[in-house]
Order: sequence, then structure tokens, then C-alpha cells
Amino acid sequence: MNARSKALLTATILGAVVGTAYPFVDLALACRAPESEGCVWGKAYLPLSLGISIPLIGGVVAVVAYAFMTWRNREAEKK
Repeated sequence: MNARSKALLTATILGAVVGTAYPFVDLALACRAPESEGCVWGKAYLPLSLGISIPLIGGVVAVVAYAFMTWRNREAEKK
């Protein structure tokens, strides 16, 4: 496995994890008071927020991580 495919795989996994974890963290913060309006709506819209968060937030994180890893690999090859 070459450096580019490792970077792509790592960035994809990182994006999926961050995109999946963000709605759960947001829900956990909103549900510190379980009867609050934010907690009730957060639970109701969790499937929708997961469907939006994974491609949007996860995609941005994956692109940034891949760009950073390829830049770091290029800098290491120059030395």
C-alpha cells in the first residue's frame, strides 16, 4: 500500500468517525437537561442530522486531513 492510498484510507475513516460522532456529541450536550426542548428535538432529528453530518462535516474533515497528509508526505520526501 503506497502513501497516497494510506492517506486516503485514513482520511476517509477519520471523516466518517467525525461525521458520525458530531451529532451524538451535540445531542449529549443538549440532553444534560433531559426534558429540555433541545434534547427532545435533538432525539427526534438524530437520523436526519446523521444523514447530513456524515457527508458534509465528514467530507470536509476528510478533505482537510487528506490534504494535510499529502502535504506532509511531500515535505518529508523533499528532505
